Amino acid sequence: MTCQQCGWDDPGEHAYCERCGAKRVLDPASSTGAADSVGFARDATRYLCAAVQLDPGLNDSALRGILHEEHRAVASSPGVDLVTVLKYGLAARQRQLLRDGLLGLILFIFIILFLGSPLRAFAWLIPLGICAWGTVFAESMVAHYSVVATQLTHTAFDPAKAPQPDNQRDRQRLAEIGARDRGNVTVFANYAPFVGYGRTAEQWSFSLNVAKPAEDREVTPFTVQELHDFVAADVGNLGLPGVVVEDRLFVNGLDLLHGFEPEVEKAVLPNELAAPVSRVDDDMFDRLQDDPKSRARPYLVVRIGGWSGQLVVTQFLRFALLPQKDMLFVEANYCLLPPMRHEYLAVDRLRARPTWRQISRVASTSLAKTVPGLFGGFFRTVAVPLAALGRASKLRREAREITEDRSFNYGARQSLREQAADTRYHRYFQQLDREMYGKLAERRVMDALTRFLEDHGVDTSELVERTTMIMNNGIYVSGQGKIDANSLAVGANAVARTFNRATQSRGSGGSGGQKG
Repeated sequence: MTCQQCGWDDPGEHAYCERCGAKRVLDPASSTGAADSVGFARDATRYLCAAVQLDPGLNDSALRGILHEEHRAVASSPGVDLVTVLKYGLAARQRQLLRDGLLGLILFIFIILFLGSPLRAFAWLIPLGICAWGTVFAESMVAHYSVVATQLTHTAFDPAKAPQPDNQRDRQRLAEIGARDRGNVTVFANYAPFVGYGRTAEQWSFSLNVAKPAEDREVTPFTVQELHDFVAADVGNLGLPGVVVEDRLFVNGLDLLHGFEPEVEKAVLPNELAAPVSRVDDDMFDRLQDDPKSRARPYLVVRIGGWSGQLVVTQFLRFALLPQKDMLFVEANYCLLPPMRHEYLAVDRLRARPTWRQISRVASTSLAKTVPGLFGGFFRTVAVPLAALGRASKLRREAREITEDRSFNYGARQSLREQAADTRYHRYFQQLDREMYGKLAERRVMDALTRFLEDHGVDTSELVERTTMIMNNGIYVSGQGKIDANSLAVGANAVARTFNRATQSRGSGGSGGQKG
């Protein structure tokens, strides 16, 4: 596609020109989401589509925090086709707006009657209440049995058949998000860099003297790129289904307006009044691998998905070689995306034709939602005409933060997949598989690192000791400090959260702590 501003010919589907940063008009019909990418998690996407249909709060959060954030980056989640999810979210929003409009009208009629004659208003209370309940019930039945139970079941789900938005602006925005969802850059807003990949479950790091030769050998110089490519190729042959190995650059959204080298800033943010790019070229990635001091951090990402995308373990590896080529720093972080909450899996429990028991359950649930829905629907209906003005005001405020205050945070602030995640495993074997995925990837990385250094004549005796401590005791850091990974799980099937405690010990031969 040729940029209309500078004439740059870019074969990709980037939302912004990689040379001048001008916004590009993508063809919504030709743009696809992550469903066409490697590692697409069909069931995870399907469950999220059902979630935005059945949970208005989650849907509103997705539309506000992703679809309408034109200056901020998009946080993609492993295997999730975000465009398809947002299409179902927009369709649900249109249906919910109709419901809210009817509820607002019913409340408005009651208020008018009450102001004219309170007795007459109370005489109409029951008929109006039945109408309100019927409105909530009808919308809920459509969501459950005309959309979820017919379009989002395991056999019926097809991302290509997702409802297309009527609004051209929404279609264009979805095309931009689809292009960003397939990039290799993550711009994060908060402290944790790995947004979209879940909570950090474990981490370790160490430094090695790579100038010390093995016995009767000479050290052969090597580059970080050579080490990176060797480990990536070896881990890619792990043999587990659902393994995806890729490069990814992580950048803090607060640092983009200041704190970067000019060439790095231009590569990631070519246009300050637009969102950061979703992809950098290989040359920039290799350049940043050679610069351990840069705030833009390149990682080798090893993603292992299981349970139909319900469980995802991701390993982030970074290698840094000091300019003197004598010390190598190795860092690993492990993130966990647990299964989605039980209520979002309801699609697998719905029948195409509801039973009387299921209908009565929807009816009783609708009754409980009627009174809050009346008031909420009224105010949401009133707010609709103001929404466009609010978004325009928001864009102007963000433009001032960019051009005047220089304080705008371009980072993605939320991940839909993380919001929908449960805090507990659903199966005992999911917890075991999480351990298996992490340990197998860890072992493969350490073995590949050892072989690479041996092939280059480096003494690996210290690395072998570090590997043993990492595999047996959790986390090890360089020097004499040891960090033990103590995982605390509350409940029989709770997701373990890792808490790192550093302790000093004398000598290097002491045994590490045990995992909790």
